[in-house]
Amino acid sequence: MKKRLKLPRLGQIGYVVTDVDKTMTYYRDTFGIGPWMLLDERPDPCIEDEKEIHPLLRIALAYVGPVQIELIQVVEGESLHLEHVSKSDGGVHHLGFMVQDLGKRLDACRKVGVGILQRGTIKDIGFTIDYAYLDTVDQAGVILEFIQWRLGSIPVPINRLTHSVVAWVGSKTLLKGRVIK
Repeated sequence: MKKRLKLPRLGQIGYVVTDVDKTMTYYRDTFGIGPWMLLDERPDPCIEDEKEIHPLLRIALAYVGPVQIELIQVVEGESLHLEHVSKSDGGVHHLGFMVQDLGKRLDACRKVGVGILQRGTIKDIGFTIDYAYLDTVDQAGVILEFIQWRLGSIPVPINRLTHSVVAWVGSKTLLKGRVIK
């Protein structure tokens, strides 16, 4: 799968949880993971199974070394995330890969027969995050995700440094982004 999709280095491990705040506190107190950036988001648009959906997601982001940890809670609405919670024992929901051109990556996926489970756009604290969950469970054992961060129309590489800057800006302004120590 890595060769077929020409995957970059792993950038994120995503978990779907029933309570982001509780899980974030546990990870911080038990493993020392933080600071966390906490966002309440309604991806717009968000397309799943070729129809538009409108979930409200609570998302927490932090880094462990070079890998971002993402916690996702569905607060309202329907989303494939809920299926994972009902069938899972808390395992990994997806592995994320940071990309610079999501459109080209998705075209390449279609050419090798990899479908898209969900695609969405999140806008917050001046950034746009475009993402796509790929239908890769049968081939890779887990959902793979492509993630592209942009500032305006300019792709921005997201990493621990960028995360720290965005989290700091979010904590110092009236924007929605919050930092939890």
